[in-house]
Amino acid sequence: MTTQHFTLAVGDGEAGANQMVAVPLNSKPLGPNASERARRLRKHLIASLRGLRTMKDPVGSASPVRAEPDGFTGEVVHAACTLCRGYCCKGGGEHAYLDERVMARVRQANPDLDARSVMRLYLDRVPAISHEGSCVFHAASGCTLDRALRSDVCNSYFCTGLGNFLKIAEAAQSVVVMAGQGEDVRLSPPLTR
Repeated sequence: MTTQHFTLAVGDGEAGANQMVAVPLNSKPLGPNASERARRLRKHLIASLRGLRTMKDPVGSASPVRAEPDGFTGEVVHAACTLCRGYCCKGGGEHAYLDERVMARVRQANPDLDARSVMRLYLDRVPAISHEGSCVFHAASGCTLDRALRSDVCNSYFCTGLGNFLKIAEAAQSVVVMAGQGEDVRLSPPLTR
C-alpha cells in the first residue's frame, strides 16, 4: 500500500472546522542495535570532523538549531511525531544526516571539547535497542539525540501531512492526528486550542 499524506477539514469546511492531520506510521520492529552500526557512525563522524578542519568559514557555515514549533502548533506536531513513531527517520541510517556543518555548530557550542569528546557525545547516545531499518539513534522513545546535536534536516523536516497543517495552523481550532500504514491506524484524542 502506498503511504498517503494529507490534511483535510472534517465537517462542513468552514473556517475553524476540525482538522484531520494524517501522517505515516513506522511499523518497523525494535531490535538490538548492532555494534557494526556504531562503527559505521564513528567512521562517518571522523570524516565529518575532518571536513570541519578544511572548511573555509566554520563559524559562518555552522548549521542552525531551529526552534521547535510551540503552543498549539507544537502540541499537534508532538502528537503527530509520537503517533508516527519516526517514519521519516528511516533515511538516517548510520549517518543521521550529520555533517561538518553540524560538527561546526556542536564545536562552537562546546569549545572545551576536542574532536574525540565530540565523537563521544554521539557514540554514547547510540541506544542498545532501536527500530530496524531506521536511524542509528531511533530508539523506542524517539530520537536519543538532544535537538542541539541533531542535524538541521532532522530539526526542520516535516512530512507532507504536517507541512500542510503548518500552512493552516493559525486557523485550526481542533485537530485529530491519524497515523497509519495499511490496516494499522492510530488516532490522537482531539487536540483543541
